[in-house]
Amino acid sequence: MRSLLFVVALLLAVPGIAVSAPQDPAKLVATHGYAYASFSKGGRDVVVVSPVGSKREFRIDMTAAVPPVAGMQASGVWLPAGSYRIAGWGLLKWKDGPTFEVKPGRVTDLGDYVAVNVGGYKTMVMPITQAEHSGGVLAATQSFASLLVDPAPLRPATPSLSPAMEDGAAITGLGLVADLLMMYDRKVNKTSTIEALTAAKDPEEFLRLVRTVTAPVQDEPALLPDGTMYFPADFGQLRRRTPDGQWSNVGMDTLRKIMLVEAHDGRLVAGSDDGYIRESRDGGATWTPLASLGSMRSVVDIDHAGSHWVVTTVENVDAFEATRVLASVKVQRQAKTVRLRVYVAQHDDLSDLKLSREWPLEANERWGWTSPQGQLVDDRYYLLAGNTPQRLDLSTGQWRAIAPRERTSTLRVNPSTGVVAALWNQGAFSKVYYSTNRGESWQQIGRPPYVIQDLQMDTATSGWASRWNVGTWGGKWELYAYSVQKDDWDMAGEAPFNCKPMRVNVETPVLCMAADSSIFALRDGAWKVEFSAQ
Repeated sequence: MRSLLFVVALLLAVPGIAVSAPQDPAKLVATHGYAYASFSKGGRDVVVVSPVGSKREFRIDMTAAVPPVAGMQASGVWLPAGSYRIAGWGLLKWKDGPTFEVKPGRVTDLGDYVAVNVGGYKTMVMPITQAEHSGGVLAATQSFASLLVDPAPLRPATPSLSPAMEDGAAITGLGLVADLLMMYDRKVNKTSTIEALTAAKDPEEFLRLVRTVTAPVQDEPALLPDGTMYFPADFGQLRRRTPDGQWSNVGMDTLRKIMLVEAHDGRLVAGSDDGYIRESRDGGATWTPLASLGSMRSVVDIDHAGSHWVVTTVENVDAFEATRVLASVKVQRQAKTVRLRVYVAQHDDLSDLKLSREWPLEANERWGWTSPQGQLVDDRYYLLAGNTPQRLDLSTGQWRAIAPRERTSTLRVNPSTGVVAALWNQGAFSKVYYSTNRGESWQQIGRPPYVIQDLQMDTATSGWASRWNVGTWGGKWELYAYSVQKDDWDMAGEAPFNCKPMRVNVETPVLCMAADSSIFALRDGAWKVEFSAQ
């Protein structure tokens, strides 16, 4: 019911959004200026501005061209000359937003922004400084640069941090009962607000605090011999976990998302979503560049075993399209084409990194696909190329498809036993397979209840899975264990409220990432707080 009401409310809301007519710079340059905002970390939304002293609103909602940087987005529109104030972010009201000037034939650069969910249905927008931003202004204005009276952009005096802006309850348009149901759903599923973030006074303080609570982005950490783990995280951070469950941060001089980190011979090697690979030889205190694979190629996996390094990148190769973004629709458009590349090296400095294989993956080859899920086990590298599992034999350099069926959604390999698990996630039609001979042959077994999130087989007779149990008001995360006697999955427990489980390996307690960025661990059958974002 909740999902149906939300979708209907969304559709009813869309027609109410004003869409401006196409703009011709040659006709506007004498009386208008070009207002530009970039979102170098993605997450573009409508920037609403108002003339100072007026309630009239203009929407900066037209896609602008950007330099070749993974995930970067930008918007810009021509506005009548005058003094303005930022008044909103999408449907959120920005009280006392920064002011700026628009002059005829000039560009006003509003800056680079990122929106941060601080819990409790509240969002704060932070101005950031990224090297890519200046290139973004040039890319956006290139087509009409010759019309400008002065190419130097105007800028707000002081870019400021927004207040915590609360997303109000949706009006469904379906009557009082439907509205009350949505309000109740909102109350039941409300997360805690991270008070330290909402109390931040300036962008620098806010960024420092955000970095301390950013959650791990995936469940394959760098594992040190003493059991210490380094998880990749956003804003240039690694989350460090000691064997006794103590969490801390180490970081590098970037705001990009760190996608993965590998440990080898006292070094940490990390890859980011803009194609950079960096290394640290002092536990993350200092970092030096190791390689750059292209700013559009997100480094999504780095593995080392024996004498080999394997690096995997993903690139969205869609061409730029000038479109408008609707303030009420927050659905990320799926890329038409994704290019997946795997590189191999033997030198520790990656100086001999060479392309091993490349896949252009169309949308119909990526049903439910979220990442390649690369793993290097016993001199074989496994990954999910779209919906097809692939295996690379590093001793011969040969690739082989090891698909148990037409399509696969997730692929997991147990590094201790070598057992491979493959899941096709399609509700009641989901299928589960395992292989004990590196994918040469497969055995189908029973599936857990849907919606299945993660599934790992430790041996041919034991496994672990998590699923999202959808309820009338939200849902809950559940854990399952495989029973070979019943060829079925038994429920083994539930995760805390609004907390997504993450299993690293058999030896480490199951972790749980709460919506407010707190972290729990399952010890002796009970969930214990290891890190509190509050």
